[in-house]
Amino acid sequence: MKILVIRLSAMGDVALSVPVIKAALDRYKEAEIYLMTNKLYNSFFPENPKLHFINPDLKGKHKGITGLFALYRQTKKEISPDIVIDIHDVLRTKILRLFFALTGIKTYKTDKGRKEKRKLTRKKNKILKPLKHTSRRYAGTFAKAGLPLILEYKNKIKPGTASNKIKELIAGKEKKIGIAPFAKHRQKQYPLEKTEKLIKLLTDNGFSIFLFGGGEKEQKIAENIASKYDNTTSVIGKLSIKEEIELIDNLDIMISPDSGNMHIAALTSVKIISIWGATHPYAGFTPFVPENRHFIIQNNNLECRPCSVFGNKSCYKNSLECLNTIKPEGIAAICNKITKNI
Repeated sequence: MKILVIRLSAMGDVALSVPVIKAALDRYKEAEIYLMTNKLYNSFFPENPKLHFINPDLKGKHKGITGLFALYRQTKKEISPDIVIDIHDVLRTKILRLFFALTGIKTYKTDKGRKEKRKLTRKKNKILKPLKHTSRRYAGTFAKAGLPLILEYKNKIKPGTASNKIKELIAGKEKKIGIAPFAKHRQKQYPLEKTEKLIKLLTDNGFSIFLFGGGEKEQKIAENIASKYDNTTSVIGKLSIKEEIELIDNLDIMISPDSGNMHIAALTSVKIISIWGATHPYAGFTPFVPENRHFIIQNNNLECRPCSVFGNKSCYKNSLECLNTIKPEGIAAICNKITKNI
């Protein structure tokens, strides 16, 4: 059986599909799985001869309706999938699904629980309860296709040893913490001045800090921060995603907002401290890891939280109280507790 799985973006959502794809490969050993996604994310997945990647050029030859039709024709010709599992369900993937369905290929899409999420995030009368985890939603789509999965928490999904480059980077450092200071939306990003205070608290206590992120703007900010504090290094723009995963796997703690870095960390064995502002773990986007590996930092005393699923709505109070009330000292205390025996 040839299974086409579609998840084009974003980084965190693709990372959340890793345990699902792995579970499918483990259970259905005769199946060939073709994952259509951004090339940047191929390295998230464990190497397996039954897993193949289709990396579309959505800004070039696969742009627009004609480009998507070309992508469909190319995919149908090269692999001729038996079923299509769309765990993205956005306009592009709906169009691709339609093309496949018109030729008699069965297609299945993930139920994103949009109605439940609206009730969770509405301004008044929120229904504050945990929703199904995103990875389990993906697994549910496989079940709808007649391929039920046994989805288990793993201490480590992405195997492999550190390269010499990573070994040199961490040489002589005993207590190592990764910090991802940035998020796509301001409503999810821990204020930089508080991040700097946290870095000072940690470095004064013997921790070595590695800063993660992406893009020229973030790189400049991170390098400026790193220059102010001892034992602080920005790795932005210096490592490939594969190397970042190797580095994270050799850290003691990864601190991240609700962003892609949090989910990349879940592929490794590192302990994760996640900081939540406008968004909420109840929406189903927590790292897919055992509870003893994940420490959630959030203000549970605000009726306005969560105000959105993705953190893309402006704070109607114009205060970002959800983030500004989180004290760096509290985060540092958790770091000390986690590493007390190191």
